[in-house]
Amino acid sequence: MSEKIKVIVITGPTACGKTRLAVELAGRIGGGVLSADSRQVYKHMDIGSGKDIQEYGQIPYRLIDVADPAKEVYNLARFLPDAYEAVKDFAGAGLVPVVCGGSALYIDALLRDYRLPGGALPPRNSGLPRQRQNPEAEASFSPPFELDFLVLGVYYPRSVVRERIRERLDFRLQHGLVEEVEQLHSVYGLSFEQLEFFGLEYREAALFLQGKCSREEMRNRLLDKIRQFAKRQDIFFRKMERSGVKIYWLTGERREERAAELAEMFLAGRELPDTELKMTEVYYGKRSSGPGIG
Repeated sequence: MSEKIKVIVITGPTACGKTRLAVELAGRIGGGVLSADSRQVYKHMDIGSGKDIQEYGQIPYRLIDVADPAKEVYNLARFLPDAYEAVKDFAGAGLVPVVCGGSALYIDALLRDYRLPGGALPPRNSGLPRQRQNPEAEASFSPPFELDFLVLGVYYPRSVVRERIRERLDFRLQHGLVEEVEQLHSVYGLSFEQLEFFGLEYREAALFLQGKCSREEMRNRLLDKIRQFAKRQDIFFRKMERSGVKIYWLTGERREERAAELAEMFLAGRELPDTELKMTEVYYGKRSSGPGIG
């Protein structure tokens, strides 16, 4: 393809309603949603990964339920060709690709045109660099076409993020999270070791099911770890901005309307305004002189 394909990315901390915003925006602009979540690719992992399939309605989506967690390892080397194929399919169908997710590596790989050397190493006497980054030696990957991005971020003050995480966790525990993990083990054949590999909800629930902690200990430890994860995401967003990625953080009550306004300007090729908020200029505690997220 000679022209860049316009892609809208919706990202932000966990528990901030990215899926809902992506679906809402896709409905307004005629788009399809491409999940950039390292756990939503797996079948049967619904509650813990936050698939929220019921929110999509008639909006087409890709890269959800594409791998068997008992038999497959889905990684960056699989995500990138799948993601570009999904973008191509959406664009070919006249749909705007809307990438939605909080998996830092997947988002960064798209935004920065990752290339993954892979396949068999060349002979030592070939004079070619003997470099391989792919863990299972898949064939090399290079972006097959260029993408043009608008990056939208869902912003809430950190205190609000912490409370949203607590509310979401308690809701998931009340609506079958532990039962989902038990079913993954007893029905779909995942070992407890495999479940622990998936981290956070799946790891802590697996430990609980093995009798290694009480339900209350599981819940409290999980709450703390998810909040720590949100802090790591915050660090990643700051790193993105420092590397030159412009993120339009959506604040206040008009997130959906503002997202649609920016998307329409972007798709029409109009000049976009300056960003109103930069994470790199938001500090915590006594240093805070702006809106703050602490």
